[in-house]
Amino acid sequence: MRIRDVRARLIELPYPRPFVPSWAPEGAHRSMSAVIVEVETDEGVVGVSGGDMGHSTGPLLLETIRGWIRPRLVGMDLFATQHIANHLRYVAEYVFPRPWVVGVAVWDAVGKACGRPLHKLWGGHADRMRAYASFGEVRDPAQRVEDALRVVSEGFTGLKLRVHADTVAEDIAQVAAVREAVGPGVAIMVDANQAAARWRYRPDGSRMMWDFDRALTTARELAALGVAWLEEPLPRHDYRALRELTALSPIPIAGGEHNRGIGQLVRLLEDDCFTIYQPDANESEDIAALRDFGAMAAARQRRVVPHAWATGLGVAGNLHLSASLPTCDWLEYPYDPPVIVPEVFHVMLTEPLLPDSTGFVAVPEGPGLGVELDHAVIEPLTVQRV
Repeated sequence: MRIRDVRARLIELPYPRPFVPSWAPEGAHRSMSAVIVEVETDEGVVGVSGGDMGHSTGPLLLETIRGWIRPRLVGMDLFATQHIANHLRYVAEYVFPRPWVVGVAVWDAVGKACGRPLHKLWGGHADRMRAYASFGEVRDPAQRVEDALRVVSEGFTGLKLRVHADTVAEDIAQVAAVREAVGPGVAIMVDANQAAARWRYRPDGSRMMWDFDRALTTARELAALGVAWLEEPLPRHDYRALRELTALSPIPIAGGEHNRGIGQLVRLLEDDCFTIYQPDANESEDIAALRDFGAMAAARQRRVVPHAWATGLGVAGNLHLSASLPTCDWLEYPYDPPVIVPEVFHVMLTEPLLPDSTGFVAVPEGPGLGVELDHAVIEPLTVQRV
């Protein structure tokens, strides 16, 4: 079975109101840009995948698919997945750093050709994953208490807060208020989004960057509140500082979502930079290589909990990856009403991936990713295609 075509489209998902993510201090976002990829074989099997494309990079990926990826993959054996991954690694090194959504579509086609769900093709046995509600904005403590109580009432047993205030005291005040409201039985994760702080500017030209002392102080304060982990507290390539912080922190340190390629991930693991590693199937590496990385981390008594801030298609890929990993105990589920909701993020799927009343998301049992595109919905949202 050989690849006959690789095609893609860029869609724009309008938000119900402007959204101000903590990791993008340049201002409010009015929509989510996402790329949907289809890999078609000469036997009519079509693999699909998709991921969000922040910072207006969607057209760059489409051009990369048209000019670089499609000419190399068309005609290749669909099951030569390592060979295909190496071609995508070349593209990631020299052309566009995030071609991995194409690799997920290849694996979706492989699963469909074999008639097996992707996670079971890799030996996974979990049929559902416990989800935590991943908030995206920084809101005042009173509002976040209201938000937290809402998601807990809907069945979530974990949630992630963003901390990006000028002082440690303000950050801790938000977490403390939420902890008091939800009680000790709900897991609270905290994300500082500091991995790229050195290169990000506020609209007024200023930057808000943590140093090592602030990261360690915050970790110690969060420990008293029973926080499950502190995410991205320092720049992603400061391996020495990350290793030292992980060794000293009383709570797990997490990160790695935008470290590119298996080489960087292995470097992080060998340097013991994190307790929890968070590669993303759409952002970091070939999805099958991330499964291998999960086994490496497990051998070192480390967890892998993939980053999955993505549209429904992107969540689907990371859901199957998570269900196949030996040490993954959570699924990141983007959820920050009234903006980040399934009605927006999962609109391209005929059946959205929804948590049940106990906060678990079922792993689709259909072949490949087990999801289907709703072409009637995505057609009017399409702004560009190749």
